[in-house]
Amino acid sequence: MDLTNINFELFDACYVLVGFVLGSILVLIYANNLKKEIKVLKRQYEKKSIGADDSSLKVKTLENKIATLEAALKKQLEKDS
Repeated sequence: MDLTNINFELFDACYVLVGFVLGSILVLIYANNLKKEIKVLKRQYEKKSIGADDSSLKVKTLENKIATLEAALKKQLEKDS
C-alpha cells in the first residue's frame, strides 16, 4: 500500500461527503423557500375566499331588504285602495 493512494482516496471520500452536504443544504434552502411561497399563496386564497363570502352575503342582505320593501309597498298599496 502506498501512502499517496490512501491520501487520494481520503480526499475523494471527503469531496463526496462535502458535495453531499452542500447538495443537502441547497435542497433544504429551496424547500424552505417553497414552504414560504405556499404559505403566502394560501393567505391570498383565504383572503379572496373571504371576500367572495362577503360579497355573496351582501347580495343576500340586499335581496332580503328588497323583499321586505316590496312586501311593505304591497301592504301600503292595499291600504290605500
